[in-house]
Amino acid sequence: MAKRANGEGSIRKRKDGKWLVTFPTGLYKENGKRDLIYKYCATQAEAVEALRQLQSEKAMGVCHSKAAVKTGDWINTWIEKHKAPKLAPSTLTSYRNNFRVHIKPYVGEVALRELTTYHIQKMLDSMVGSLSLFVKVYNVIHGALEKAVELGMIPRNPCKGVAFPAEDKEDIRVLTQEEQQRFIEALDGEYYRVMLLTYLYTGMRAGECIPLQWKDVDLSKRTIRVNKKAILHHDFSKHSAKQEVQDFCKTKSSKRTVAITAGLAAILAEHKEEMKKRVAALGLEWSEDSLVFWNTRNKIVQYGNLKESLNKIYRKAGIENATMHTLRHTYATRCFEAGVNIKAISEQLGHANVKTTYNIYVHLLEDTKVKEIDKLSEIDKFIASEDATESSVVIPFPESGKAV
Repeated sequence: MAKRANGEGSIRKRKDGKWLVTFPTGLYKENGKRDLIYKYCATQAEAVEALRQLQSEKAMGVCHSKAAVKTGDWINTWIEKHKAPKLAPSTLTSYRNNFRVHIKPYVGEVALRELTTYHIQKMLDSMVGSLSLFVKVYNVIHGALEKAVELGMIPRNPCKGVAFPAEDKEDIRVLTQEEQQRFIEALDGEYYRVMLLTYLYTGMRAGECIPLQWKDVDLSKRTIRVNKKAILHHDFSKHSAKQEVQDFCKTKSSKRTVAITAGLAAILAEHKEEMKKRVAALGLEWSEDSLVFWNTRNKIVQYGNLKESLNKIYRKAGIENATMHTLRHTYATRCFEAGVNIKAISEQLGHANVKTTYNIYVHLLEDTKVKEIDKLSEIDKFIASEDATESSVVIPFPESGKAV
């Protein structure tokens, strides 16, 4: 009998007279060993036929793998061993959280080799949330399964064919100019007044103001350098979350220099003098490495406490359904209303590109477009109307096929 090529399987006679068929499924177990099928036959002819049948079924995509790796076990392994060393802490937290909440309860116990597109579609359809959340969860399971294909654990990625829901864009919450005035008035006497004004007049993200140091603030040039952020690191085993400072930004665009208004620069300059007095009263030496904003215990501000204070101020101002991110959206909106170039706004906000800014604030751009076109009302007088006189100038339309 001619020698078979690797992957075609083998037949041998055992000492007990039976014939053993050994056939590789083409997949690998989680421990890296090849997954094999064993069949016992009474005669050599039966063994040859059994091997031929296995080869034929494999060619048609039938998988006889007995590897019992569960989907949940594999995705957890992928996150902790393959992704954890490469991801930023906040992104790793997001991966772990989405796996724990949205993936594991639905497909965690399904054998990896038996996972189908239907399983994944049903899991994703059961989610309640935005398209953004749908995409984040999809990216986790797709990435894990793509690696499983690469390692030969499954023949194809069952994520292929999953249907995405239609994007249901919710209106972003922006403070009206009247609400913004009430908010500013409500800040009087509040401990975090200067910090919240900084959010409102820079559009900085929630975690970007917290670790800000005075060496990052240039009051003469009216700029703030954003080069780090505060994040929450979740420990699900202890059901706790600890705030940490990440000394780098997730993307190149997030690390940026934000220009500030003269009004905010004056407020920060006054705040700096107050902070110097506070440092002196504590018997400490002033340093430009000092935090711009402290909590009441002279420590770094905790986001949870800041959020609680902000919500109290919103209630005080009679403002409903607003969040920390509302201040960022409000800043961007005021910029658009003032006619600031979209590229400049995108850079101020730290967006990856202008397209991101456009997709978020497209409704504002539409409003701006109407206002800009309304400026053409001055030439309406040149268009003939029912009351037009003989001396009126009419702008002719070109005849078909002719250029103007």
